Parts: sequence; structure tokens; C-alpha cells
Amino acid sequence: MAERARGRRDEGPEHVFFSPHPDDVALGAYASLLGVPRGIVPTLVTVFSQSCWEFVLPVDPSRAMAVTSLRMGEDRRFARAHGADLVHLGFRDTSLRAPPGGPAEPEEAREALAARVRLALGEVLASVSEDALCYVPLGISSHVDHLLVRDAVRALRGERGVVYYEDLPYSAHHPEDEIVDYAWALGLSPRCLDMTALWSAKLRGLSFYASQLEPQTLPAVEAHARRLGAGRGLCERVWTVAP
Repeated sequence: MAERARGRRDEGPEHVFFSPHPDDVALGAYASLLGVPRGIVPTLVTVFSQSCWEFVLPVDPSRAMAVTSLRMGEDRRFARAHGADLVHLGFRDTSLRAPPGGPAEPEEAREALAARVRLALGEVLASVSEDALCYVPLGISSHVDHLLVRDAVRALRGERGVVYYEDLPYSAHHPEDEIVDYAWALGLSPRCLDMTALWSAKLRGLSFYASQLEPQTLPAVEAHARRLGAGRGLCERVWTVAP
């Protein structure tokens, strides 16, 4: 499913944000989204847009349709408010494939899913220019959905124009040296984006995803931003291939 915001895209390279789930871009790549040059319509690609996960336990699969509709609605309102085109690819997230407390997802099923995700993202990227900037999760969380998206884009694009945003709130729970070592092992170098003056805007952006935020999410996100700001403000961080 695709929803278009505006028409022309001739003011520079495209900016395509790959979000494993609704809210991942708002959490981890909001500065990059706000930084898209005027005149360019960003594209938000939400890969795993079917879910039964909500913060009411135990999770009842019969609620999957209602939860999916709620989360997709939040994603649409976020995209409209930020002038972005939106693509929902409709894959089932881990709450539907391997719910908490249930059996682990079989490796062969995961490999088959990876092939389908790569095919779907290949179709998205087929309409994207070679100079497009593609934002993907860093994968510090080792969340399987995040890794599937990251690895598919890497396989399809190489490192050309790929920007890695930090997985939040997960990054907040990792020591700084662990994040740096993880990113360096991928051959990446960091760039911090000052969010101090934009922090209230980020909070408004996250408010679109109210159903998906646990009580500890926003404090963790802010704590990580302050850690990156090193006492001088609040930051988000992205990673790119080291020169």
C-alpha cells in the first residue's frame, strides 16, 4: 500500500527511510527526516506493518487486525504531518510470527522471509535513483526485523548512499563503547545531529505513535540523546561508511 504526499522530486536526491515497524524512524531518524531539503518529498517505507503487539498482555492474536489498523493509522498520520510518501509492505512482525512466550521462529522460515523481504525492497529500490539516500536501522538491538531490513538494503545497494540510524530505545540500553565497536565492525563512522532546538518537535512526532510507546520509552530516548550530546545538548546519531 502506498500513499503519496506531493508530486515532484526534482530538487535533489531522494531520501528513503526504511522503517522495520511504525515508529522506528520517528524514534531513531527524526533529525534526518526533518533535515530533508525543502522541495524533496521523503519516502517512508514501513516493512513489518502487520502486528498484534500492544502493551496489553497477554497478546491475543484475535486482536491482530485491530492492532494493525491502529498502528497503520498512526503511521499514515505521521507521514501526512511530515509531508512524506508512505509505503506499507504488509509483512507480519515478530509478534505474529513468534509471539512472546511461544516457540522460536524456525531458521528455515526466517530465511524464506528474508528472501521475500529482499524481493519486496528490491521492487521499492527499482524506482529509486542511484544517488538516493537510503536510511536503515543500524541493528544494534539484534531485533530480527531490524536486521532483515538492514541486510536486505545492504544486499541490494551495497554501501552506496546508505545511512544507518540508531535503533531506539534499544541503543539507550547499550554501553557507548559497545555501540561504537558494533558500528566500526560494519566499517562505519559516526555523525551526530544536534536535536536540542528540535526536541519538542521530536516529542510531537513521537506522539503520533501513542499506542506504541511504553512508559519508559521517552525517558530512555532522551537519556541517549543527552549522552550523545555530552552535556552540551541533545543529539541523534547516524553512521555511514568510513571515508
